[in-house]
Amino acid sequence: MNLDFTEKNFFSIIEKLKLYEKSKIFIASDVAQLGIINNKLFTLDLIYNGLKKINPKITLIVPTASLNIINSNTIFDLKNTKSYQMGSFSEYIRKNILSVRSMDPLWSLSGNGPDAKKILSNISKHSYDENSAFQRLYKNNYYFLSLGKHPRFMLSIIHHIENKMNVSYRFKKGFKIKYYSDNKILEDTFYLDVLKDEYRNKPRAQNKKIFDNFEKNFEYKFFKVGKGEIGIFSMSDFLNNTTNLLNKDEFAWFK
Repeated sequence: MNLDFTEKNFFSIIEKLKLYEKSKIFIASDVAQLGIINNKLFTLDLIYNGLKKINPKITLIVPTASLNIINSNTIFDLKNTKSYQMGSFSEYIRKNILSVRSMDPLWSLSGNGPDAKKILSNISKHSYDENSAFQRLYKNNYYFLSLGKHPRFMLSIIHHIENKMNVSYRFKKGFKIKYYSDNKILEDTFYLDVLKDEYRNKPRAQNKKIFDNFEKNFEYKFFKVGKGEIGIFSMSDFLNNTTNLLNKDEFAWFK
């Protein structure tokens, strides 16, 4: 049964997901799939304030990537460059006066709460490596909260595991990016793992096998809401399970 997206139902769901005892949350979202209460700003305020109310010590981290600046003349501005196709809630968090953002012009994360600076400060210039913000989410036992779509459709966290496993279908690529620093324009090289040419047109299944395998072994607790769902799972469980899967089937990402 699908629940209507109402204020009452939202508070009931986040209580049943036991967010009052989970203080470290990474959120991927497509809020439109849940529905809009009154208006978009009211809805975003409700989600943010509801999470902070149920657990005042919670840290919320969201993706604020800006991959669209690659091969453009855009100068990355840590405070003002908008995220690209990351959803309205990610932008809401990015613009929050209490938030910080990782210095990664390609795949930044933004967040606020007691743990945010530790996760997002002094990261490497590679978006997915062992000193990336993604790696710190795993290392610090974050939970993944999906708001809208099933998480397999919003699974950017998989790329750190691919990097860790050194999958053969990706390679490290550098991108020269200009950015503002202390009112100066600087330029540096930032890195991603990208698909090799021979794999770019290979059909992909949007993490179906990866997440099906995860759900066979670990809990993904969720509630159907509107046209989407709200659900949560442990990122450390996902790391362990997916590492084991890729050891057995390196190309699971495509299946």
